[in-house]
Amino acid sequence: MQNASAPAKRLSILLVEDTFSERYYIASLIKSFQPEDVEFVITQCEDGLTALDTCKLHKFDLIVSDWRMPKMSGVEFCKRLKETNNPAFFILLTGNDKTQDMVFAMETGADDYITKPFLASVLKVKILAAVRLIQAKQSILDSNKKLETLLSHKQTELQQAAALQQSLLPKEDLSFDNWDIKHYFEPAAELAGDIFQCFKITDDWIGFYVIDVSGHGARSAMLSFTLAQGLSPQRMDWQLPPEVLMSRLNNLFDDPANLGQFATVIIGKINTRTHQVQMCNAGHPMPLLISSLDVQTLEVPSGLPIGIDKHSHYESGEYQLYPGEQLLLFSDGVYEVNHPQHGMFGLERFKQRCQEAKAMPANKLLEHLTYVLNLWNQNEPQDDMSLLLFTAPMHENEDSQIEPLMSTVSK
Repeated sequence: MQNASAPAKRLSILLVEDTFSERYYIASLIKSFQPEDVEFVITQCEDGLTALDTCKLHKFDLIVSDWRMPKMSGVEFCKRLKETNNPAFFILLTGNDKTQDMVFAMETGADDYITKPFLASVLKVKILAAVRLIQAKQSILDSNKKLETLLSHKQTELQQAAALQQSLLPKEDLSFDNWDIKHYFEPAAELAGDIFQCFKITDDWIGFYVIDVSGHGARSAMLSFTLAQGLSPQRMDWQLPPEVLMSRLNNLFDDPANLGQFATVIIGKINTRTHQVQMCNAGHPMPLLISSLDVQTLEVPSGLPIGIDKHSHYESGEYQLYPGEQLLLFSDGVYEVNHPQHGMFGLERFKQRCQEAKAMPANKLLEHLTYVLNLWNQNEPQDDMSLLLFTAPMHENEDSQIEPLMSTVSK
């Protein structure tokens, strides 16, 4: 028994036959074949030309047409209809039972073929088979439409999430006490596992961090967002040494799905008056010190990436920047880009490009580096790329106390 709460699906049928008695007989037969869950709505035409005009005004799921008719034959009707990409299932009725006639009919676009005279049972089988195919096709179309709607919603959500992630990055023009900060960020996908920030702590100190969560996509982006929120000055006491901040961030790290995720991190502080720099590293690429004379790697004491061991031990290093020197921090996605012929860009090549461009102003230096990197990866991002560049001011206040270049470790 048909469920009263589920109305029958309408299936529109066009019957084309020039002889009235035959048309009436075939229409009656088709109506008697109607399944319980389907309602047949039958429209009748007496020739192919009228049927073609009718198809311009109405959509039909199934067309049953005679071959030989005045004005326009069923074969010509079928051919011209299919030329318009009409998706209706087309069954051709004919007294021609030769193989070449059947082949010709199918080549014009007919989906099935019944020879006259036919048994009612044969017509029933053909009609019901066509109905199943039409329903299957409609089911696929409905599923595709739902999928497209779902993907559209997901795309909108991804765009909103990406906009939120972008809002957590520093402003384009960032400066603290004449310290110039430039940065570059390019995600490999809509959402990134990289995130970085720089902000004022006190009148003399600014804080910064660079986070690179393993993997890509929404899961990595959510984790980087959580870690960034945990490091915000509103939630973390940045008066503490960087190694303490790193330990607290490590305890904050959570991988509930147990997917083996981790994050490499650099946390640092800069005294804008004395140019003292404190940094703690958790498995992140070592920063570069760029001067007018050379490009050096700063060997910041490095512990395990966060998220691997809650009991990991971290240390901080202290460094000194002279006026005009630059501190460059970056994620591994910057140099681990591959060229289809020349292989990986590599850290040494990246350092060499910095060496060649060391005399450039900060903004031109980053433009040069990113141009070279995008040439190497052929403008197809392979991993998230983050660069954060600090430039010490050239002229100091009278009360500045710049000590000799040093590197010490605090535990």
